[in-house]
Order: sequence, then structure tokens, then C-alpha cells
Amino acid sequence: MQSVQVPVSGQTKSEIYQYLIRDLRAVLDDEPNRVARMATVVSLCVQAFPDWFWTGFYCVDEVKKTQGVEELVVGPYTGTLGCLRIAFGRGVCGTAASTRTTQIVPDVHAFPGHIACDSRSNSEIVVPVFDQAGELIAVFDVDSEQYDAFDETDRDGLEDIMQVVFAR
Repeated sequence: MQSVQVPVSGQTKSEIYQYLIRDLRAVLDDEPNRVARMATVVSLCVQAFPDWFWTGFYCVDEVKKTQGVEELVVGPYTGTLGCLRIAFGRGVCGTAASTRTTQIVPDVHAFPGHIACDSRSNSEIVVPVFDQAGELIAVFDVDSEQYDAFDETDRDGLEDIMQVVFAR
């Protein structure tokens, strides 16, 4: 496997996302395993954006789905202990899952029903993840200690990454 190093110093966020996409394509080219793909996304994103203190996936629980229950279960992540399960429609992750739209939250304390897995979280972005058939398979969640840490550049970059890595 080739070594990847996302250049960060002096790069714009948009450029960093382009490097991430390039490196993810190179590393994951023939990797079919979804968990391996998720773990790699988390690893490279955290290297590229070291100020993200919680970064990871909440996956659709396929067993519960067959029982008619819409629930997310924690997947590959890095950071402090994450919530283990989140119902669709609950908190930022559950809202992203139920609406199937990216949620950018500049102040999580002002978000109705926010789930405080870690009290240091002040802003958050959650991106829905779809497979090639367009089915929701997970959400990608990033928390920051800074307020208003995420913007449209993050939305576009992360949505592009999820498209490249999972909807193939």
C-alpha cells in the first residue's frame, strides 16, 4: 500500500478536501469492505483536520431496520466515547439520518434535542452516507470544540468524499 500524506500547511480547506479525495481513491481503489473504507476515511480526515476532536460514522442498524426500527449504531470513529445508539430524528445525527440532508450546526447548545455525548462539543457537521443504490447506510459525524467550525466548504468536501468512497 502506498503511503499518503495530506498536505495541510498553507492549503485552503477546499484544497485539503481535494487531496483527501485523491488519497482515498488511491488507498481504497480495490477495497470492498465497508468498515475498512469507513476506518480509512476517519483516519485520513483526522490527519488532515487535527482540530476535529470527534470524527466517525454512525451506521444504520440493518437488524433493527428489518424489525421496522430506524436506529443508528456507532461505527468506526476516533475521539472520546461516542453514543452507542441514536434513533432517527434524535439529535444532529438522527436528524441527518431522517431528513437525509447534511446538518451544519454552528452552536450545538442551540440545537433542539442535541445529544451531548461529550460536553466539549460546540459545533458539529453530520453528512448522510448513501450506497450506490441511493440507500442510507450511515451518517458521518464531526464535532469541534470551536463554535461555528464548519461551513459550506466542509459540506461540499465531505459530501464529495462520501459520494466517492461509498456510492461506487
